Amino acid sequence: MRTILTPPLFGTFMSLLLLCSCATENSIPFRLPADVPINRDAGCGNLLQVTLRLESGEELQFVVDTGTGGTCFDTSMESKLGKPLGTVRFQQWGKFERKKVYATPKLYLGGAPLMTGSRILTMDLKHMPSFSDRPVMGILGMDVLGHYCIQLDFAAGKMRFLNDEQADKQTWGRAFPIVALNAKDARPAVAGNLFGAQRPHSLIDSGYITAGWLMPQYYRQWTNQAVPPAPGEARSPDGRFGGETYPQVSLPVEDVESDGLGLAFLARHLVTLDFPRQTLYLKRTSIGPLADAGVGAAMNFLKDLKEKGRLPGWSKDENGKTIGGKMDFAFTTATVDVLKNDDSSIYHYKVTRASEEGPWKLQKAWRTDQTGRTLEEYPVP
Repeated sequence: MRTILTPPLFGTFMSLLLLCSCATENSIPFRLPADVPINRDAGCGNLLQVTLRLESGEELQFVVDTGTGGTCFDTSMESKLGKPLGTVRFQQWGKFERKKVYATPKLYLGGAPLMTGSRILTMDLKHMPSFSDRPVMGILGMDVLGHYCIQLDFAAGKMRFLNDEQADKQTWGRAFPIVALNAKDARPAVAGNLFGAQRPHSLIDSGYITAGWLMPQYYRQWTNQAVPPAPGEARSPDGRFGGETYPQVSLPVEDVESDGLGLAFLARHLVTLDFPRQTLYLKRTSIGPLADAGVGAAMNFLKDLKEKGRLPGWSKDENGKTIGGKMDFAFTTATVDVLKNDDSSIYHYKVTRASEEGPWKLQKAWRTDQTGRTLEEYPVP
């Protein structure tokens, strides 16, 4: 059952195949970016984010999303992107929309120019959670990431760009072949899923904030406690992948055409995505999920208030999903945004604590419409 604090499903299931098929590399000198920091709560309550730089020097917060075919900018950037080249039809979680397409601006990361595709699109990203007071201004997709061998070190809080011809791959962990998701979708996938089945493929989706998802058929099997699991399979709340058991995985059901491996699963490993050589390496660093930090800890605090009937604007029996969250750099103040089922309002909660180790306290609660206009403020207990 999905509750108020089920992590936001921002894993962008976008089949931007038109963008990918027509993209060409920008003519820039090839130089690997230096190591760049990633947010401390990536994989444990927030999305994986890095700071990109435009040629003008402006810095922008971007989500790193292997589940998105093409790079996207927030619509607020359109005035800086020049004249649109047209529109493109794309798919997001089974729904098709048309978005404006622009020539890709020069992008820099870790002091180096990035290899990119020729086009980007724009979309409204204002509800995506950010780990700081700076909003998310874009999604870095496979048209860029696919050029590189990338290592995600969640323990060290770093994203590395590696030379896969010279690196010592013995330290990278277990290797899994990367294949196309299906005949019509070139996004990266691996065989098997977190239920333990060997087929179908699972999308490698660093933009999906939970451990992953299951299609209805496997979700029913995974949650069926009346029937013992077959050899090699798992039952909720445990997952199984590559012959290993993963305790306490969060796997929502998604009625789409594949299963998925999400960020919270990847974050239990040192992850190396060697896209040029089509190989995923996983070196396990955590038995269970990463300890809640930042936004994730704030979400758990609010969930506890709801279950006790003390969350303003909600009853114990009402359900919904988190659609955004951000944390200040001191990790002492967080704001979480929630949607209630069958309600278009957005519920906002600001929580604070004296230190990173201190208990949370609800400071402010209010409700707005989709445009941000305040509809109601709630007394805080």
